[in-house]
Amino acid sequence: MSKNRVVHFEIGAEDPEKLSEFYKKALGWEINLWPGSDYWMVGKTEDRAEGAIFGGIMKRYESEKTINTIETEDIAATIKDIEANGGKVVKPLADMPMGPEEIMRWCYCEDPQGNIFGLMQTIKKN
Repeated sequence: MSKNRVVHFEIGAEDPEKLSEFYKKALGWEINLWPGSDYWMVGKTEDRAEGAIFGGIMKRYESEKTINTIETEDIAATIKDIEANGGKVVKPLADMPMGPEEIMRWCYCEDPQGNIFGLMQTIKKN
């Protein structure tokens, strides 16, 4: 196992339950309340595998923000889902070369409570 890799993320929220609903609807994430807390776990315990990244949504305590990037199979469709659920694109789609055969199409989005996150899709060149 490599050192210094991302193993967990946390998204701060003014209303963790409401923001959990956004991510469930916009991205299809499985999110459940951690028993006895106001902490919402992203992902199911039985799906955790070595190298998997899971996280949580919790009451915002810090003003700092982290950008986590989410890989999607269809970035245009994902953007539509995000916008339909109250999110928005804040840095428009752009392409970046990823070697001779692929490009990475990416953008930054903002959820309804002000958190910025990235989307990316790897696309084969024609």
